[in-house]
Amino acid sequence: MPGSLTDLVAGIHHGIDADEAMRWVARLTEWDRYQGSAGIAGAADFVAGEAERAGLTGVEVLSFPADGRTAWWTFTAPFSWTPHSARLSVPGRAALVDYPAQPYALAAHSAAAHGEAPLVRAQDDGWPPGAVVLVPSAAGLDGKLFARMREERASGFCVTTGSGRRDGAGRVELPGDSGLFGFSVVPGQMDALLRAHRRGERARVTVEVDTAPARMPVVVARTPSGPVAPPPNSPDACLITGHLCHPAPGANDNASGVAAALAAGRVLAARELRRPVRFLWAPEFVGLAAYVHRLVEEGGGPLPMMAIDLDMVGQDQRRCGGPLIVEHSPEYLPHFASALVEACVRALPPAARSYSGAVGCDVWAWRTTPFVGASDHAVLADRGIGCPSVQLGHWPDRFNHSGADTLDKVDPGELRRSAAIAASAAAFVATAGPREADWLAHLLARWTARRMTACLPPDEGPLAAASLTRRARYGREALGTLRTLGADPAVLGRQTHLIDGLHHTLAGALDEVPVQGSGGPPVRRAWPGPFNLRALMGAVSEADRQWFASRLAEDRGRFYASAMSLAQSVDGVSGTAEVVRTAALDAGIEWEAGFGERFLAAMKGADWVKEGEGERS
Repeated sequence: MPGSLTDLVAGIHHGIDADEAMRWVARLTEWDRYQGSAGIAGAADFVAGEAERAGLTGVEVLSFPADGRTAWWTFTAPFSWTPHSARLSVPGRAALVDYPAQPYALAAHSAAAHGEAPLVRAQDDGWPPGAVVLVPSAAGLDGKLFARMREERASGFCVTTGSGRRDGAGRVELPGDSGLFGFSVVPGQMDALLRAHRRGERARVTVEVDTAPARMPVVVARTPSGPVAPPPNSPDACLITGHLCHPAPGANDNASGVAAALAAGRVLAARELRRPVRFLWAPEFVGLAAYVHRLVEEGGGPLPMMAIDLDMVGQDQRRCGGPLIVEHSPEYLPHFASALVEACVRALPPAARSYSGAVGCDVWAWRTTPFVGASDHAVLADRGIGCPSVQLGHWPDRFNHSGADTLDKVDPGELRRSAAIAASAAAFVATAGPREADWLAHLLARWTARRMTACLPPDEGPLAAASLTRRARYGREALGTLRTLGADPAVLGRQTHLIDGLHHTLAGALDEVPVQGSGGPPVRRAWPGPFNLRALMGAVSEADRQWFASRLAEDRGRFYASAMSLAQSVDGVSGTAEVVRTAALDAGIEWEAGFGERFLAAMKGADWVKEGEGERS
């Protein structure tokens, strides 16, 4: 590890004010940050003010519609909806469910309500009009039940989502125009409701919400200009994002990401940079889609050279259960970003040293994973947009998307580390010249070599050989991206030769068998803009929608990663079999026979994928 990067990371880590970052997290947890609400508007104004105070320039709160209709590609604006209070009571329990005292208890986009209603079970026959439907498990809250609630004029529902703790209720979302209210309850509350149902008692419900037209805020800022202004229309060095939305408290998800980006902004604003670093805080997915649409479709400026997404970056690992995750930029976008971010993690100063002082020691953990795309970086890294993007986050997190995601689950040290990693990688690119680019070429070749050797036994077989070839190609093409930083062609040539030589040696050790072509017509993208699984689910047939829903219920993360990888492997030149094979390599997931073909068939049925000749997507 060269002294320049080690010193850079150490200096930035030292400059991160963890106490201030924790104060930002605490303040943000006070707002219910629904995507089109007064709460997120307040949070956006707060972030904009703190960004200015941190020394960032060009701070602006962009305003987009929150009307439930405006679309940016397939991403539809949120509905305007601000919750105020909600209560559900039964005889003898004046406030069995009480929002906002019980976070997450009110389903997002619930309709206003006031009065008494009969309690019914989901499996009961003949619901009376205005009934409150008791659903014992979130798995039962499916399309068929919603259709029946509309047909039999139910007023709302209660669904068990969380643990036994009162603050353990999980997130439930309703369509913005459902006309229903919903309560997310813990098992003890559901037991009380079922007892009231058996006694023939009625529930009293009060839901107060505001649906007056609101706006969707997107906060942007950048580092101050250096002594030499960059050429006109030159790309920013890096875009650092942290999504602003989620119900209160939402401490780790994602007040921590917002605060870490602010902390990175403060330390970078005090440095002299050749290229600007930009920051963005927005509602997850849709807010960034609106911003990127403005850049790409409306001539709003060039995309950044790379991006780093901060989502759930402050987790107290011992309490919440997961390491820091560095999620690589996708395989179809060869770039130096993933190698650089990993190097910044490795360069962090150790919290302690061994007894002799010879070895650095830490009690925190980190891992790398293939690209998944379950946050904002998916919009930028989409094959159709093409901005290499790395995500920092944590998983698993036993308190995620629940009312128990409180300030005590955030570790100041972890928050500081995450902010330092993002700021260090951005600062390196923002100050890099030919010398730094040449060093980065050496780093990238070593990083590629580690990834290639990871394909050796015990992971033998055709999949390992194909992965080896794909990783070697990634490294070669990623070296080419260093030309934008002024890397010496001779240095790039030598590192490319090293990768090719190692590939030849390892391929022989694996007895690589050439992979045959698919033999079928190429498949190409037919949807506009970045891939959006939620929009696809609204476009497929009912049978396919039920299949999607069942797979999500089985393993949400696995299905989401699989769907993203399959969609992004549609490149306009590969046939179905090759798309499925490439997607499996990139996701690192082994599917059962026919899964990938079934998913692509659903996309074809929805006219999101077409067969036939076309340009590479």
